[in-house]
Amino acid sequence: MTASASEWQIVSQTRDKLGESALWHPQEQALYWIDFYGPTLHRRDPASGQQRDWIIAGHESIGSVAFCADGLFLLALENGVYRFDQRTGELALFGDPNQGRAAIGYNDAKVDRQGRYWVGTLDAREKLPRGIFYCARSGSDWRVGDSGFVVSNGPTFSPKGDRLYFSDSMGGRILVYALDPASGRLGEAEEFHRFAAADGFPDGLTVDSQGQIWCALYGGGKVVRFGADGKLQEELALPVPNVTSCCLGGPALRTLYVTTGHTADKPAQDLGGALVAREVATPGLPEPLFRPAER
Repeated sequence: MTASASEWQIVSQTRDKLGESALWHPQEQALYWIDFYGPTLHRRDPASGQQRDWIIAGHESIGSVAFCADGLFLLALENGVYRFDQRTGELALFGDPNQGRAAIGYNDAKVDRQGRYWVGTLDAREKLPRGIFYCARSGSDWRVGDSGFVVSNGPTFSPKGDRLYFSDSMGGRILVYALDPASGRLGEAEEFHRFAAADGFPDGLTVDSQGQIWCALYGGGKVVRFGADGKLQEELALPVPNVTSCCLGGPALRTLYVTTGHTADKPAQDLGGALVAREVATPGLPEPLFRPAER
């Protein structure tokens, strides 16, 4: 089923150069997202309409945000993952498993159902398969989940936490891994879906309470929904081509929030960079919080 682009509501006309990493905070009942090149973290309270923005001074980019059980955030910046206190603006390095490799940046991240943090890296020139997908139990306990990607994107997890979905963006495909909930070990990658070139590049992912997978398609101007069996179930067109990430939020977790990026060859009135939303039938799941393993 394909739905019209006119059904979307503009939630925030932020005009982000590259909006990304939409996440609904289960405790705050607020939406967070980023501008990759701001680098800026946004927070919006839909109930009040109030929005707050944090520019991450001294850094070039921010790839993603994730929530911690202690109330702080994990920000994936260009040179490492940092703990961020939004009350004070303080940043503290959490870890850099990349170990300073040149021309590598941190990108999309999520927390799994058991409270582990997963983050992928990318080749800054988007040419070589130098990206690695990491899992952290703590700031000193990093493991490699998989490697060999030009751009790592969009991890999300099945409702039971036993499957991990991953966007190999430049490869044009979504991968799925069996995930051992107890150990965090991944099985072999399997191809969940391969997109045609006209569909755009698979970017951010989210899963709903029935295990259906939503995928934002950068350059494709749409988000699509798959069943857990990999069959395409729905396409939702957007009025902008560069669609970057999605999440399910709102009081009933039925609001599909979608971030977008600028369209270089479009005039200023283009909606690229806006945050948009619409209601969907199946609710999402509360976003897990990072809980570092005890030593």
